[in-house]
Amino acid sequence: MHDISAILSTLLTLVFVIWIIRCFFWPLFNKESFFPSKGEMKKISANTPILIKLGMNTEDYYYDSDFLYQQRDGETLCKVPLENIIRIKVTGTEVSSRRVWLVRYVTGSYRTEREFRVLKNYTLFNRDFAGFLAAVREANPAAEVQKMTLWRV
Repeated sequence: MHDISAILSTLLTLVFVIWIIRCFFWPLFNKESFFPSKGEMKKISANTPILIKLGMNTEDYYYDSDFLYQQRDGETLCKVPLENIIRIKVTGTEVSSRRVWLVRYVTGSYRTEREFRVLKNYTLFNRDFAGFLAAVREANPAAEVQKMTLWRV
């Protein structure tokens, strides 16, 4: 009788832990309804004090429903239509426990490929980067966009 109650309590604990993970953590990685409204810009890059002191992280990246913006000190340096983005993938570089993502796009009539490296700002309460990935998937279904997983966060 004691063995049955121990097995049941272990099973109930396991079911409870799985339920907690499913309810609280699973939606953080699968929710794709983060699209900004018209004219609203959402920031997808992080600022790290170390890179700012070294002068390496001077650009901020924003997106809205149509474009990706590269800005420095409030001035827009580059404006890329979301449908021109052809690839977004995670790199092996990690800065301040955040992964760097590579955003590759085409520009001009010769379809020249260019790229940005974005230090994403995805956190428990800020999921704008996941919204950016979903917006690119919608704007260009042919784009190679890696999904965010627990190991790529």
